[in-house]
Amino acid sequence: MARRKRKSILDRWQTVIDETKGLVDDQIARLRSEDEEDELEEGVKELKQAVSDLNAKLDRLAREAAAHDTVPGKSTSKTA
Repeated sequence: MARRKRKSILDRWQTVIDETKGLVDDQIARLRSEDEEDELEEGVKELKQAVSDLNAKLDRLAREAAAHDTVPGKSTSKTA
């Protein structure tokens, strides 16, 4: 009888330990997921800034090309 009680108590403690480990593992996974989301958000911000910078550069180059094409005395045709 004492062995059965002891085994029952050990089984309960094992269950508590397993549940606690599962809870801790879930919390760690959630924290890692939040860190990855933060990194992704930072990456998205950087990409948006890079696209904005490229658009600004392309707009500037387009204006310069248009100004170059409309300068009097400049020929845009190429001779071979």
